[in-house]
Amino acid sequence: MKLFQKLLLLTCAVALGACTHSFRTNVATFHEMGVPGGEKVVLTPMNPEKHDSLEYRQYAGALASHLKSYGYLEAGKNQPELIVGFDVTINEGREKLRNRPNPFPHPYWDVRWPRGSYWGSFVYDPFYSHDTVVVAGTYYTATLSIELRKPDGQLIFEGRAETETRSKALPEIVPLLAEALFQNFPGENGVTRKVVITPPETE
Repeated sequence: MKLFQKLLLLTCAVALGACTHSFRTNVATFHEMGVPGGEKVVLTPMNPEKHDSLEYRQYAGALASHLKSYGYLEAGKNQPELIVGFDVTINEGREKLRNRPNPFPHPYWDVRWPRGSYWGSFVYDPFYSHDTVVVAGTYYTATLSIELRKPDGQLIFEGRAETETRSKALPEIVPLLAEALFQNFPGENGVTRKVVITPPETE
């Protein structure tokens, strides 16, 4: 992996507060293509309203870095041999219950307040020793989709990477989705696989 990609992933991991947590995604790919590399490409948002977006220009830079690592070349002012369309979405989220490690798994002293009394009583509960607790939270599904087409419109690759996240910070999430999507590119045709990314450790 190039230094730029390592720095990008490290920055995103720090911004998400996920330096010690793995980034988990589901990646699905469908394609009719041979060994990638060597073609001149141009990147463009699938949504015409995003063509002038500075945010999507940043996402294009993250995707271009991975395309270059597979031998693709920027078309520049030349006629592209492949058009790479991409889109980024995140849903409105939904409430979910998750089990989390209990920060107080050992027996503890409990304060109980008898009804109508201003004085509490300390009760030692030796049987309270749960390893996990149930935590409610809002979870969002973020998706990065890309497609490769020939100039005549023929579609030769479709791929998407999805992750469930507590954050709606797409500028930090999208580079990690791109890293997952381009692992072993173009991937097995018609298969959804789980990809786990462990961000670089900080000193």
